[in-house]
Amino acid sequence: MYSEKAKRLVQIVAGLGSAIAPFMVSSLIVATPAIGDEFPADVALLGWITAAFFLTAAAFLVPFGRIADIRGSKRVFTAGMGVYLAAAVVCGLAPGILVLIAGRALSGLAAAMVFGTSLALLSLVFPEEEQGRAFGINITAMFAGFGLGLLAGGAITYYLSWRVIFAVVALVAAANIVLIRTRVRGECEISRTLDYDPVGMILFSPGVLFFMYGLAEIPAPTGIGALAAGSAALAGFFLWERRCPHSLIPQSLLRSRNLGRAVTANIIFTGSSFGIIFILSLYLQYVTGFDPRSAGLILLVSQAILIMVGPYSGRLSDRHPPHRIAAAGGAVNAVAMILLISLTDTTPLVLVIAALALNGIGIALFMPAVVKWSLRDVHREDTSLLTGISETARLTGNSLSNTVIIIIFSLVMGGATVTPETLPLFLAASRWTVIVYILMALASTLLAAVKVMKKNG
Repeated sequence: MYSEKAKRLVQIVAGLGSAIAPFMVSSLIVATPAIGDEFPADVALLGWITAAFFLTAAAFLVPFGRIADIRGSKRVFTAGMGVYLAAAVVCGLAPGILVLIAGRALSGLAAAMVFGTSLALLSLVFPEEEQGRAFGINITAMFAGFGLGLLAGGAITYYLSWRVIFAVVALVAAANIVLIRTRVRGECEISRTLDYDPVGMILFSPGVLFFMYGLAEIPAPTGIGALAAGSAALAGFFLWERRCPHSLIPQSLLRSRNLGRAVTANIIFTGSSFGIIFILSLYLQYVTGFDPRSAGLILLVSQAILIMVGPYSGRLSDRHPPHRIAAAGGAVNAVAMILLISLTDTTPLVLVIAALALNGIGIALFMPAVVKWSLRDVHREDTSLLTGISETARLTGNSLSNTVIIIIFSLVMGGATVTPETLPLFLAASRWTVIVYILMALASTLLAAVKVMKKNG
């Protein structure tokens, strides 16, 4: 049993670690034009500042989750903070765009070490009846980091330099390393095996890397080829895992229908909830005429709701079956999308704000619950691995959400830029995207609801 003080310390350490990545993502989105002014690069190359992070993080989450179960969650988490510190130095001092992108890939490696262990640390310290609240606070810290990045990134870039963003990250990482090494005692080497399954890791990481790259590049031929290569590597991975005596993902998890349902619901739900911020950002600026600063403040509604609701929604999954709370989150997000199904140039702003608020509530309900739902059939010694799987599912959902946008906008607009003449096409593409998101949100709700009906039946 851990004291309340020890629990609070671990909650702070995990929250700070989880907030760093979303802070960098959102602040660099705001700072991208300034980076483009300093480094001669086209929009596609600038896009890799974010893409390199997501691809690397997703590819290494599960391997580092397994390593954490064997070597200790605290040890891997601390190492991840050290890599964050090194990556911040590389990015902050980058002489060119390629070095900056390499530094962001290194940040993704750090995120894989931290994302795969932060929730695991919480699940090991907090008893089961308190885990939902702890997860909710941690996920709230993630979205608070994202919201703070939107605000601070613009201010830092405007008044100082985009490079100062990485100085802030370096300071937070250094402080967290000191905190965890001096205040958080003990270690958690709880795995019953010392076998790392290198073959499984070799198949899994490139498989996820190519698969997510392919999703991002669809419908280009390179995207289709990468998607096929990634699918083949992942198929080989699952075949190998069924034969390997000390597999990267234990046989019990591979056979768990509960975990499979939770992971699938996570991917689909995130796919339905992530991309709407991008759609509404374009809508607010191109259609309603808001400037970037005003549009950013409106979009913060979703993050603000998440920050307020997250800790309380986590408690719900402590008091009620978590799959029911996840189902409620999916349903709320579906309602948010339904409000936007008739998006036009005369849509009242209050309707957009209401949709953003419901989107925030849906995410706040779903995210803590799906992690606790996933943990139901998982042995204690596999908690870091499981949280790595859960985060990989979330990042895959992010890519899926963007893929829906890319495909629909390519089909409807045919590659045309958004101008006053093409606004009707933009609105049509937005509505079709919202329709797909509604179907995905309902599918995630059904996956959880079927679990409820099966259990009650």
